[in-house]
Amino acid sequence: MKSNRQPSSRPAKSTIALFGKKVPLKNSIGKTILTNRPNAFATTSNSFVMETNDSFKIINVPDFFDEECQHPDQLIIDFMALSHPGPDLFILAIDSENTKEDKVVAQIKNLKATFGDNITANLVIMLPDAKSLNSLHQLEQKFNTQLAVASENLASECKKWCSDRKSFQYNYENYSEDVVLRRMTALENISFDGHPVYHPGTAGDSACEDSDNIFNIVLLGLTGTGKSASANTILAAGQARGDPIQLFKSVPSPMMVTTQCEVRIVEKPFERKVRLVDTPDFFHDQLRNPQAQVDECKKYCKPGQCVMLLVLQLGRFTHLERGILEKLEKKLGWEIRESTIVLLTHGDDLKGSLEKFINAHDRLKSVAELCGDRYHLFNNNSKNTKQVTELIKKIPDYKDLFPKFAKKQSRSCCIL
Repeated sequence: MKSNRQPSSRPAKSTIALFGKKVPLKNSIGKTILTNRPNAFATTSNSFVMETNDSFKIINVPDFFDEECQHPDQLIIDFMALSHPGPDLFILAIDSENTKEDKVVAQIKNLKATFGDNITANLVIMLPDAKSLNSLHQLEQKFNTQLAVASENLASECKKWCSDRKSFQYNYENYSEDVVLRRMTALENISFDGHPVYHPGTAGDSACEDSDNIFNIVLLGLTGTGKSASANTILAAGQARGDPIQLFKSVPSPMMVTTQCEVRIVEKPFERKVRLVDTPDFFHDQLRNPQAQVDECKKYCKPGQCVMLLVLQLGRFTHLERGILEKLEKKLGWEIRESTIVLLTHGDDLKGSLEKFINAHDRLKSVAELCGDRYHLFNNNSKNTKQVTELIKKIPDYKDLFPKFAKKQSRSCCIL
């Protein structure tokens, strides 16, 4: 979608975007540019990280071209928002494992396909050594771009590269400018300097958030029960129509889709910060290093700071789910039943009342009773947000945890 807006004014500092596959390499280049910031780019997280000095704002960009990246479009929108109206310079950092011409060309083409052919005029391809520079010199003419090797004079070279080029500006052919501007507004109040701004995947990447002020909702259960789909239903309930939404990867499959703990931070509809944690099936024989994932999950499963959603599929209670609550308690090291709600999915399959269904199935009834008869039903194909609102009301002490939400609900009842 092309933009009809007038060109935006440029900020005083030059914005440099660091692309590439290796986070340590991008960190090293960023540190070299910020000569007076020896502690810059300390994180090894594959996240958006921004650092500044008097001359530059540098954005270390996660590799959203990686085939395993789950939400590339959301990451691209976030990058455009963080660098609006466009970087002065793109640096593509090529590591020693990816210096073959076809691999470098593939990365250049990804950038062109995403941001337009004219990106190469503002692109510097940073190579690891002089040998690579000599073997790839033909790319300069082929793509109308520049090749270089990082040196101790990189800061002054970047100043020259930025001053010699006309500033790059997004054309919004692939992404809506309105969406980008809304996202930019949402990110404006986040303190970013030196810390990950926003994380594309793993739970460990949320360390920049103040964990004391964030309530955790942790989805637990076996593969195929609908954990990720249920997390997406909660995410969608607080999302304004038309706003970008970073969903968890969810596809109908008997195979494991979620292979690590993943996190999203939301505020609505809870009216406070809440961390949604989607977890893999800890008991699946194909899960790599399951203890590491359990340990990751434990960070968010602390009494008084969380609620667990034990996700089960309506009408399917397998032998693997026998004793599932006790097995999870053993894994996590405490009796989570006091903070657990049984969340049944495939609500569109229910005939009759949920209470009667549970009472008619002894094993399911037993699990529900162990959890204090806290249970709820989701139809993840429905866009009705009331099902999420009603789930929140079943969280123990929800009025104390979400006072603004409770007050809002009370007002709605009065109006009705």
